[in-house]
This record gives sequence, structure tokens and C-alpha cells, in this order.
Amino acid sequence: MKKFLLRLKVFGCLTTILSLTLLYFLPALRVWLFERAVASKSAKTQETTRNFLTLLRVLPATPAPSASPSPVSTPTPSPEPSPAPLATPEPAPTPEPALVAERTAEEVIIRKGTEEVGRFSTHYKTDMPGGNGPAAVTGPHAWWGTKELLFHGDLVTKKVEVFLPYAGVKGEVTGLEGTDDGVIVATSAGKTTRIQPERHVWPGYLRAAFGPEAEVPPARYATLKKTIDSWIGVPYKWGGDTKQGIDCSGFVCQIFKNVKLSLPRTAKEQATVGKPVTDELRWGDLLSYDGHVSIYMGNGLAAEALGTKEAGGKVMYATIWHRPCLGARRILPEN
Repeated sequence: MKKFLLRLKVFGCLTTILSLTLLYFLPALRVWLFERAVASKSAKTQETTRNFLTLLRVLPATPAPSASPSPVSTPTPSPEPSPAPLATPEPAPTPEPALVAERTAEEVIIRKGTEEVGRFSTHYKTDMPGGNGPAAVTGPHAWWGTKELLFHGDLVTKKVEVFLPYAGVKGEVTGLEGTDDGVIVATSAGKTTRIQPERHVWPGYLRAAFGPEAEVPPARYATLKKTIDSWIGVPYKWGGDTKQGIDCSGFVCQIFKNVKLSLPRTAKEQATVGKPVTDELRWGDLLSYDGHVSIYMGNGLAAEALGTKEAGGKVMYATIWHRPCLGARRILPEN
């Protein structure tokens, strides 16, 4: 009985080992049998059979061949844009030289660089002040100051005019600053005034044009000019009213009687007649000073009876800048 049981155990062990061996080698055996079975078949049949048995899980699945990675395309570098050709900068235009006014005792010379573009005399008649003083130029306008007077010369027309101080403008012209349309005048009294040629009124100044044409009176007053000429050289006499001797206000009264205009006798009273002039002097205007009066004859001249020894003590034509006037009055009708 013991032997039988021992044999039974041995047989059981062998059976187990054999079963395990078969289980281990069964897949390989199935593959080998398949290979033998299909070896003689066509390639297409072999492929179909293999796929069918794989589907039934008789054969292990055949891994699909890995697809070869497509070659990575190397991006073609885009061509860099060619740099635009550098524009050759145009040479900066040479700045035009500025106009400069040079002042001497006799002349004002206007230069543009080394080129002279204008010249004005600072002497007018025999008693133009001349001398030294500031000068400036703006566009076609040249300016220069002499004592209390401001002169203006036009570089285009070559005409000259003077601006006479009156009504509180005091002191000599000490500085001139050109502006786009005129000049700023500074005086030794610390005052400044802007003068613009195109304006008609200038605070504190009267304009008087130069030139022979300014000496011609209106046609209706031609005889008045002849009357004035007839009094030139009459001796000065304070309080006089005749050609044997006459003073400044008496001379004015006698002249305007010829055009039927009756004026007060004294210079102080005559300084209030007519209407004030605040722009430009005209032929026949009265110029009033401190205790003196004269008649403007145009072109910077006045007819007056001067009692000073320097003037010779007589009626004469004299330039108007030997002393600043206090004001001007217009007596003659304009029309």
C-alpha cells in the first residue's frame, strides 16, 4: 500500500512538471506549427492566415513596424532684407549773413556780410547833429539815434525821416533793438517806446519826412510861402510886430493874418490853438516849445524868429532838431 501511494505521488509530480512544461512551450509550439503549416503557402495567404490566428489569439500580435519619422524639414531662412541705401544728406544751406548797421560820426553804413547794401548820412543841412549814437537794422529799415532824435532810413526807397520826441519823452536815445516790424527805443530817462514805420501814431514821437517834395506847400497856400520868404532876415525884437523888429509869436500872428486866421499873441496861448498833431508833421503846422513857437516848412525846416545870439537874432529858416518841441498844433485846414 505504501509503495502504491509513493508511486502515485511520483506520477503526480511528473504529470505536474509535464503540464507546466507544455504550458511553457505551447506558444512556441503553436508558432512553430503555424510556420510549418504556412511555409508552403503564398505570401498573401500566409499574411491572411497570420492575421486570422492573431485575431483568435492563437498567435501573438505582430507589432506594426514603427513608421520612420519624417525628416524634419529645415526651415529655409528668409533672406534678410537688404538695408536701404543711406540717403546722402543734403548739405545744410549756408545761413544768409545778417544785416548789420555800422555807425560813424558822419554816416550809418548797412552791411550784409562784407557787402555794403546801404549808406545814410547823419548830417542834414548845416546843423544836423551827426555825432555818435546807437544804430540798428531790421529788414529794409535802418535806424539810428542822435541825442533825443530817432532817424529812419528806408533801404529800398533811400528816403530818410526823423522821429521827434514830444509830450514827455525825455532823454537821449541810448539803445535801439530791432524787431520784426520796427524798433524799440530806449532813452537815458529809462523809458522805452516801440516805433513801427507802418503805423500812423507813435507814443511820444512825431514823424517828419525829409526830401525837397516835403517843402512844397499845398497849392492853396502858395502865397503863404511867399509871405514867409519876405520876412526872412527881419531882426528879432521882443514884443515887436513889424518888419523893423518882431518876436516869435508876433511873426506867427503876422503870417497867418495873410490867410485870414487870427491867433492869440503869446507863444503860450498859440500852443493851444487848432488841434494837436500826434502823427506826422505837415507843412504849416505850429511847433511849440517852452516859451517859443515856429512854423513847420517841411523837410526838417521851420521858419521862426530867433532872438539868440547864436542864431543872429532874426527871422530865419532853421532845422527843427536843435531842441525838442513840446508839441505841434494844426491850424491850416487840411482840405
